[in-house]
Amino acid sequence: MNLIKIFRSYDYQKLARLNEVVHNLHVKLYPRYFTPYNLLEMEFEFEKLMKHEQYTFLILSDENENKGFIFFEILNKPSTPFKKAYKSLYVHQLSINESEQRKGYGQALMEKTQQIAHSEQVDCIELDYWIKNESARQFYQKNHFMLEREFVRKNI
Repeated sequence: MNLIKIFRSYDYQKLARLNEVVHNLHVKLYPRYFTPYNLLEMEFEFEKLMKHEQYTFLILSDENENKGFIFFEILNKPSTPFKKAYKSLYVHQLSINESEQRKGYGQALMEKTQQIAHSEQVDCIELDYWIKNESARQFYQKNHFMLEREFVRKNI
């Protein structure tokens, strides 16, 4: 990790390519829910996402080679009779190229995201991951994320 740069990107084509790794993992683990990766369809989807100003996409490059990205948004959750108001940074996607995993790139993206969370004065960083994604579970535990809620499903 010599010349790491983390920068905001609006390049939907780069993001669509960087998304392939995590998408293929989801397809492998949950073929019932995920469609096979299709670059053109991903480009179209990321292009649509780019039109929403609440979304932030950060790309990490090292020595001018893109290694991965993170996609998040800042959420202002209003107070309701059930819950107190809070502000969170919600991570939608984090993906590191397969050959570049376990080299600290995901950690660097999370640290940058935490810096943004502090500057935005959010109360917490939230995310979810698929239960069979053991490497995600380990990564987030290592980054001090705690399980607070479980989502369950009963297929019919």
